Amino acid sequence: MTLRPLINLAMGLILALAPRVAVVGSHGVLFTQNERQKPSRVISQAGYNRALDILFPRDTYSRDQTTRTVFALILRFKPSFRPETQIVIKRKLDGVEVVEYTSLDGNIYSKLNDALARAGYEDAAVEMAKLIRVRRRMVEVPERRVKQWHKDFLNSMGDSAKALKRRSRQFDKDGTLTVAVDGTFYDLWYEPGVDEMSFSVYDEEVDDLHPTGDLRLVRWMNAVRLEIGKLAR
Repeated sequence: MTLRPLINLAMGLILALAPRVAVVGSHGVLFTQNERQKPSRVISQAGYNRALDILFPRDTYSRDQTTRTVFALILRFKPSFRPETQIVIKRKLDGVEVVEYTSLDGNIYSKLNDALARAGYEDAAVEMAKLIRVRRRMVEVPERRVKQWHKDFLNSMGDSAKALKRRSRQFDKDGTLTVAVDGTFYDLWYEPGVDEMSFSVYDEEVDDLHPTGDLRLVRWMNAVRLEIGKLAR
């Protein structure tokens, strides 16, 4: 048995035996309600997100273009081990636009930690992230399909909010919180016109065959990711 299965097995036993222990984050941060233990010499979440904003642009249009944009959806996938991905979906008055970004150099979080170990401080590691290769490709998607994605997204938000409410009630009842080990952070920005709202949830690791996710919102994000992957071939 390799080291990682042993670690995962141990983490699973901890979760089973200690009801107030939770694992949060796709990068192995373990903490209880009263104590948080941070691994040394890893990039901060703020630094990680800064690097991703450099590699995966989110500023999809300038302010004077918002009047021509019905909505924009930005889906960012931050797995534990796989390459990070971002999808930008825009519906405009004159059509739709879909752009996919994917790291060609593997997991960016791991690359940043390697850079941090060499550079010694975070700003330099984030700057070195510019050397990571990213594939950017436009994907042709029928407008009717983008409209359906938008409709499914809005429906998934309601169901996911109910699921999160049930989790909160469960925690209030018995003090337990179940979180996947070695999962994925799912970030989403929704920009209807000049407004903007964002979400960040932690759920099951991405999969190349099936739309994984405990929350319906996450399953929707993964379903869109897989469909775009097929359309781009």
